[in-house]
Amino acid sequence: MRMRVTIMTGLVVGVLTMWGFAQQPTPAAPDMMKMHEQIMAQMKQMMAQMKADDAKLDALVTQMNAASGGAKVDAVAAVAAELARQQKAMHQHMGQMHEQMMGGGMMGGRGMMRGQ
Repeated sequence: MRMRVTIMTGLVVGVLTMWGFAQQPTPAAPDMMKMHEQIMAQMKQMMAQMKADDAKLDALVTQMNAASGGAKVDAVAAVAAELARQQKAMHQHMGQMHEQMMGGGMMGGRGMMRGQ
């Protein structure tokens, strides 16, 4: 009987201790904070670039819509060339982000998805 009370008391204390530790927030590791700051900076840069690209495309479309004759053909070509440039730039950026997440840049070369 006494042994049973001791075991039950030990279990209750152990469970309460584990529950107490589980309730405490773990401080963010400095690496995670640095990584978050890098991601946010990249996101800001990407958004600024997208805004600039949109403004350039808007200007080209406005010129295209106002043009006529041979100038219209040149304006359409300029819009198509800009769209192609933006598409290639987006794919390059996506490739860089993929490389950072999977293999190289972040997490000290370990990649976010590889773990170790």
